[in-house]
Amino acid sequence: MPIWIAKIIATRIIKAVKHKIDLKRIDKYVNKPNELDKQMKSLQKTVNKYGEYIEELEKNVAILQKDSHPKIEFVCTKCGCKGGCCGCKSKKVKKKTKK
Repeated sequence: MPIWIAKIIATRIIKAVKHKIDLKRIDKYVNKPNELDKQMKSLQKTVNKYGEYIEELEKNVAILQKDSHPKIEFVCTKCGCKGGCCGCKSKKVKKKTKK
């Protein structure tokens, strides 16, 4: 067998082996969890915890709003409106008194 054929075969085998090794590295990076994957899982757990906490707080706020007293209605001292039509601002609006 001539030397030049052996060189060609050897270089092709070396290229194939190098290509295979690079594919293994890429496969390892893609399919096995690395540091960033672990950090993302940790962050997702934290976000889920805070999401549940926020939902619980929203339920508590809804209960408090249901149990709280109704809003006080203010009536304008100028025209008797509930504010807005005559350009009333909150400073000009007072609670309506019963006569």
